[in-house]
Amino acid sequence: MVKKNRKVLPLSMALRAAVYSETDHSLMAHIAEKNCWNITTFRNSLCPTTTTHKANIYHLEAVLAETRDPGIMDSLCAIHGNAAWFELPKHENLNIADFVMKIGKLAREQGDLSQSIATAIGDGEVSKDELAIIQKDVMDLIRVALTLLAMVEKQHEQVV
Repeated sequence: MVKKNRKVLPLSMALRAAVYSETDHSLMAHIAEKNCWNITTFRNSLCPTTTTHKANIYHLEAVLAETRDPGIMDSLCAIHGNAAWFELPKHENLNIADFVMKIGKLAREQGDLSQSIATAIGDGEVSKDELAIIQKDVMDLIRVALTLLAMVEKQHEQVV
């Protein structure tokens, strides 16, 4: 079975994954309380198998604002299609060590993507799970590359 963090999840599942923990429901309770929602109704709304309640735009906004979960952003980009996202680096993190770490992460993401593609096309058939993994790896690679570019551009601005 493919791990949830290795592929792009449908939005309803990404919302649930962002707040769900088998042992700790405090994040879900915190979001519900902060927004004056009934915790049971909120929990049911985030459960993809519940037919009586569904997550709405307010749930999406609250969960994303509280968790900043990349899986939700990946799902939104997959819904849009032909889109990607990246998070701008924080200004205080712009140093040589961060540049080197981002370059290393870029190399790792490229390696993950190459591995996913090799595995998927190895048998001549790309399954739904393999496609989801490749989509996630591509988005991760783009995100790291664009973050690295933003860091270099910010460094350039400081020199000029």
